[in-house]
Amino acid sequence: MPVYQWALPEDLGPLRAAIEAIAHAEIDMALFTTSIQVIHLLRVAREMGREQELRRGFAGMVVGSIGPVTTEELREQAFHVDFEPPHPKMGFLVNEAAQHAGRMLGQKRRGGSS
Repeated sequence: MPVYQWALPEDLGPLRAAIEAIAHAEIDMALFTTSIQVIHLLRVAREMGREQELRRGFAGMVVGSIGPVTTEELREQAFHVDFEPPHPKMGFLVNEAAQHAGRMLGQKRRGGSS
């Protein structure tokens, strides 16, 4: 019996809406706080038949990862990670995003690296 396991919620509506928004380049940044989020995102996108559009959408977004395990999963799934905070804590992740995401997004959209 798993004691600690993340599962998808019963209502996938918000996640599906986020996938559509990403596919339509309506979102500028995604922050991942656990590797299972990456797996769930791709699973639902595949079920929707939107994985390729989702991946294209991510190419124009800033992607932040809370720490090494999540970064490894993102890279394993062929997503570019733009930043990882110096400490794997939510406050550090949000602070890094607030300080640097605008610059990174501008560079990414101009075709440069972040």
